[in-house]
Amino acid sequence: MESVRRTLQSLCASGNKDNQTPPSAASGKTTAQSHRAPHAIAKGSENATCPITGMFLQAMPQVVGEPLDLTKVRNEIHAVMYDPSHDDGSYAPLLIRFAWHLCGTYDKETKTGGSNGATMRFEAEANDPENAGFDKAKALLAPIHAKNPWLSYADLCILAGYVAIEAAGGSRIRFSHGRKDFSKEQAIAIYGKSGCPFGDGKFNPHGSRLPAADLGPDPNVHASAPMCQREAPTINAMRSTFSRMGFNDRETVALLLFGHQFGRCHREVSGYEGPWWGRDPTTVNADGVGYLHCIANYDWEYEENPCANAKPIDPIKKWPAAARGRNFDAWPAGQGSCSLAPAHRLLGSSWSQAVRPHPTLATGKRQYDNTGNGRHLMMLIADMCLTWDPQYRQQLHRYRQDRRAFGLEAMVAWKKLTELGCDGLLVEEATPQF
Repeated sequence: MESVRRTLQSLCASGNKDNQTPPSAASGKTTAQSHRAPHAIAKGSENATCPITGMFLQAMPQVVGEPLDLTKVRNEIHAVMYDPSHDDGSYAPLLIRFAWHLCGTYDKETKTGGSNGATMRFEAEANDPENAGFDKAKALLAPIHAKNPWLSYADLCILAGYVAIEAAGGSRIRFSHGRKDFSKEQAIAIYGKSGCPFGDGKFNPHGSRLPAADLGPDPNVHASAPMCQREAPTINAMRSTFSRMGFNDRETVALLLFGHQFGRCHREVSGYEGPWWGRDPTTVNADGVGYLHCIANYDWEYEENPCANAKPIDPIKKWPAAARGRNFDAWPAGQGSCSLAPAHRLLGSSWSQAVRPHPTLATGKRQYDNTGNGRHLMMLIADMCLTWDPQYRQQLHRYRQDRRAFGLEAMVAWKKLTELGCDGLLVEEATPQF
């Protein structure tokens, strides 16, 4: 824990090195960044020739630029962050998700993917169904990039995620810049004709390297089996996907808990509907994210199969001290805030009598809903895997008991995520601390 705390302190530390003079962002001064070597070459392809472009795939030395003062760019991102006509009034959740998806394609074995290269600019990655709904984010950042062309688009998109976290009340972590924007020819030389990092479809039916929200229950497992067995396809795919990026179970849980406390799902984009957290999905939650709230108010550890045995819990009887002084009149009759049940239309089947109609959920989609106390909280099957899998659940309980550890470790994992695939490229910003 102490090592994690020291790491976060170093990430948030301010100040420029005494012998460094930061370039002025306002002057438009460019850095000495090399554009000849876009990325590490995949194993087995060293000194090979791309069959499409004929480019020689030889790794060249990278040139690290000078530290930049990003105050101007940060302020411009902050200026477009709030819009009362958009969802809950803030683009912060969208920009955090955008940065996450830019980074989530990394493969530690081939050292390909990640934010370096900004390959989501190209059609194949932009059209990945997992990347649906980012047009607004791109539209917000395009004018900022046009005014600050000395900063790569890859750097701008990731910086926007950092600024969004700050706008949501999270930690201010010093950003490291130096990512490249690949040309289409450079991207094709690395990834082939699409110019984008894709998987083999083993863990995502779309062929995406990004995590899948739901791969469906294992048809060979009986409906009465524990959920960790029934939902093994999604659990195993999620663990394999994060392991491919270089994350362990603790980091995986921290990233999912952190990312999914922000924003909401939209039926027209993903087929799912509702916010991950009903109180204010645009801010960091002091009360704990949705998962931690449900763990604190639902006996997951005593039910191996909550889907088949969903039972409402009377909070007044179960937690009289916590209930004292609270108004429960808005709760539906016979239901408490803990009445959690799945809502889905999977082949028209019903898991239990606790399934409620969900008129806005797209056909074939499954999600969990909690509408206690008049608020709607939803979780995807991938989210629920954190409660079903014993190893993930262990980390959930740890974070439930130590919210400080969650805050620290989530930020360290975020920093790691956003720098995947950028070895030897990055230099810490020279922006003065606010």
